[in-house]
Amino acid sequence: MNKSRMTTAIALMLLTTPAFAHPGHMEHGLSSGLLHPMTGLDHLMMLLTSGFLAALTGRRLSLPLMTVLAMIAGTAAGVWFGGNNLVEPLVFASVWFAAAMIFASNRLSVLSWMMPCFALFHGWAHGVEAPVGQVALFTVGAAISSVVLLAVGYSIGNKANQLTWLKKGWAATVFAAASVLLVG
Repeated sequence: MNKSRMTTAIALMLLTTPAFAHPGHMEHGLSSGLLHPMTGLDHLMMLLTSGFLAALTGRRLSLPLMTVLAMIAGTAAGVWFGGNNLVEPLVFASVWFAAAMIFASNRLSVLSWMMPCFALFHGWAHGVEAPVGQVALFTVGAAISSVVLLAVGYSIGNKANQLTWLKKGWAATVFAAASVLLVG
């Protein structure tokens, strides 16, 4: 990627509207946590693609497990440390990065470890906005839903190992989702 494209990509990421982890979803603790990853396009794409990448790289449990644990750690960091200016751009970047990694087959096994790093910031956004009395139940629900989405992504990734058109189609879908997030 040349410097002007990289600069443009970084500028666009910094100009995105904040996701605010989809406010108004934590009032009901566990049930809100269960629904949240499935109702936010950023979380949905990041988690499905993490599972997809786990299948492509042969990491059955390690990558999905690290992704969920990083999300939980990020939630704790958000509660303890509060807001961080990098959270929203990194949540957005995670979707773009996930799609781009699908095309980096020669570096896929190394780059796929970036997904848990991005999951940390998805969790951080939750921790910043979580009402004090609901954060634990919300996190348990979000972790359960995340595991389900990772498993679905893993199943799609297994099929993509056999069907090359599915791999390219999934990458295009994730890029499209990232574009929707950019527009806000």
